[in-house]
Amino acid sequence: MERKDKNMSEKNNQNCVWIGISVDIEKLELRRDIVEMNNLLVGEYGANKSFAGGECPHLNLYDLSVPRENLELIVKKVKEITESQKIFEIEMGKVNYFPFGLFFLEIKMNVILNGMHKKIVEEIVKLKGSCIDEDYLAPHRQYSKRQKELLMQYGNPYVLDQFQPHITVGHTRNQQDKLDAICKELSKIAPMTNFRVESVHIVTDGEKDNKKKNASRILLAGESVS
Repeated sequence: MERKDKNMSEKNNQNCVWIGISVDIEKLELRRDIVEMNNLLVGEYGANKSFAGGECPHLNLYDLSVPRENLELIVKKVKEITESQKIFEIEMGKVNYFPFGLFFLEIKMNVILNGMHKKIVEEIVKLKGSCIDEDYLAPHRQYSKRQKELLMQYGNPYVLDQFQPHITVGHTRNQQDKLDAICKELSKIAPMTNFRVESVHIVTDGEKDNKKKNASRILLAGESVS
């Protein structure tokens, strides 16, 4: 509790803001299937609607809290990292879930994706300051020793060797005894396809309404990796 209060105090002092650096799912057929999976969780299992308004299914590369004054420089740094990266393909895996009820689509091992993630993390952490996002300090979060170290150093416990690329489908609550059955039901809808990574998105919390808003969409270099 003491650590959380200290971090929140530092966050307030630095005027920290949450940012997410991700790959949005722009392939229409894939996006349609993921939204259908989320609709099933909402309608049958009381999940919150994940893709309403401007929300879009996405593959998270790195999210954390940073000083608001560094946002412009962060966008510039991500552009520098991705401007020479050619478009590449990612292969979808199976449906899986975390024990606290979050369902997701696995992404199969991809050297290019992992390399881009590593470069982004190693550059953007330099602009993190002392900010740590409050959500990562929530009581339901349980971390290994290594993940705790990453959280304190990088502001995110799931980076570098703990990076598990995935696309979130939805989050159910109080359904722990049904997770296996729900997973099987979602698997009937789940897409088994590839998709092209053509851009990287940076989103941030709005200053007043606390809703996520696009800060920047950064296109990759162009020609596909063969």
